[in-house]
Amino acid sequence: MWPRGRNAFLAGCGDIPPASCIYRDALVTNLMNPKATFFFVALSAPLLEKNHDPSYALLIGFLIVATGTVGWILWALVFRWQPIRSFYGRYAVILDGILSLVLAGFGFSMLYSFGRMTVENFS
Repeated sequence: MWPRGRNAFLAGCGDIPPASCIYRDALVTNLMNPKATFFFVALSAPLLEKNHDPSYALLIGFLIVATGTVGWILWALVFRWQPIRSFYGRYAVILDGILSLVLAGFGFSMLYSFGRMTVENFS
């Protein structure tokens, strides 16, 4: 039985888990996330053609995982800087609202483009 109040993946990693335990937890969480899987497939599908060696697919997968890992590490390091952390703490609601509107705009833009493409193909 796992200890109460602890994440099942981090059980046995001590009070302050090492980076390897945190990375393993995040990796398993993302692998079980269907949105992350769809994103990975959508990102890698155009790069993979029928004529490539299977090692090419592994290279593309490794590059996507490596760049994502480096990006999140850099993002975490930026938020360790106290001025950034305090700024975000003061304006989190406003910044989250702005980002939500930007992402909603991207989503509606994609829906519009897809709808237009579908109408043109059936015309």
